[in-house]
Amino acid sequence: MRAEVVTLKDGRKVVVRPARLSDAESLLRNVNLIGREGVFILIDEVGPDLDEERQWLGTFDGVRSVLFVADADGESIGSTDCHGGRFAKTRHVGAIGIAIRDGWREVGLGRILMGRTLEWMRARGFRKAELSVFGSNGRARRLYESLGFESEGISRRHLLIRGAYEDEILMGLWLQD
Repeated sequence: MRAEVVTLKDGRKVVVRPARLSDAESLLRNVNLIGREGVFILIDEVGPDLDEERQWLGTFDGVRSVLFVADADGESIGSTDCHGGRFAKTRHVGAIGIAIRDGWREVGLGRILMGRTLEWMRARGFRKAELSVFGSNGRARRLYESLGFESEGISRRHLLIRGAYEDEILMGLWLQD
């Protein structure tokens, strides 16, 4: 798995690479910043437990699971992960998650991270990618649809965000013929 310098639409450069244990503090900061926004990811705030974060990072083996980091001058400003199905009946499926810090959205980083993750999945023989997205997150839905993801179902009023119930949309992409 490689590290790659990419140029975003606004000219800024970031390094997209597999996560390392040394990223724990930066990743924790990133997910907490995004979580505090309250409207893009399920997590509101993880907390300051670096040992737990390092333990979580250690679960990514690069074979059945991966975590890619977008690194801007040593700071994680975005990440995407994939976990392969644990059971024989779902081993062909990988579940994707993505988190991008405010100030780094709408410059192509999401497309780059998703592309890198889908490339990794195809190289390892996954047949299907799946993810879920908040119904109100139109920007993310448009990105996923532009990559070929299709809506496969809706969990009505599944999320409680800022006092209002919201749908969660399950999306999938078939990766192999």
